[in-house]
Amino acid sequence: MRGTDFNPALATDVFRIAGTDYAASVLFPNLLASLCKLAPGISVEIFPWHDGVFRQLESNALDLVLWANSAPSELRTEVLFEDGFMCVVRKSHPIGKKPLTLDRYLSFSHAMVTLGHQRQGIIDRALEEMGVSRRVRLKTPYFASAAWIIENSDLILTLPKRLAHRAAKISRTRLLRPPIELVAFRYIQVWHPRMDSDPAHRWLRRLMAKVSPR
Repeated sequence: MRGTDFNPALATDVFRIAGTDYAASVLFPNLLASLCKLAPGISVEIFPWHDGVFRQLESNALDLVLWANSAPSELRTEVLFEDGFMCVVRKSHPIGKKPLTLDRYLSFSHAMVTLGHQRQGIIDRALEEMGVSRRVRLKTPYFASAAWIIENSDLILTLPKRLAHRAAKISRTRLLRPPIELVAFRYIQVWHPRMDSDPAHRWLRRLMAKVSPR
């Protein structure tokens, strides 16, 4: 209705964005800081990631989804940044500080972050392709609190690198480099094609790309 005119300084839009608590920790602090300066009237609603978020883009219930690696082919995507993995263990974990080979990695039990109804994430798919699997003794839907959960156990927690460094600073844990076989992943923003030329949505996507870590 407003055509091509969009002035972020005067806008009062509400953007509805779905993502995990990883996205909330890594992306939203910078996004909100920029919004406060550039667009004081714009609001953001963060929705938890679940298996139906891509359908909600189609029904216009969401404006943007933040996710890893891929999305349905009928949707638009843009890579925001790449991240790798780090292993988080309690400070006195018996695994020691020697380089973590795949065999040593698999010799201990693990904690795993599950999303929606998924029972296999990036790490487990990579291990499956190598014909191996890990023993998972704990499944939790929360990235941010997982490090505190394993502080008093011998479990290994594998987290995205940016989040792992933050968690280790404020919990009784330490970091280990994962086996080299664990590849990096791309973090993307996903939207419906009908929003390609919407001026407010285009502005939001550009801002998201600008504030993303490099």
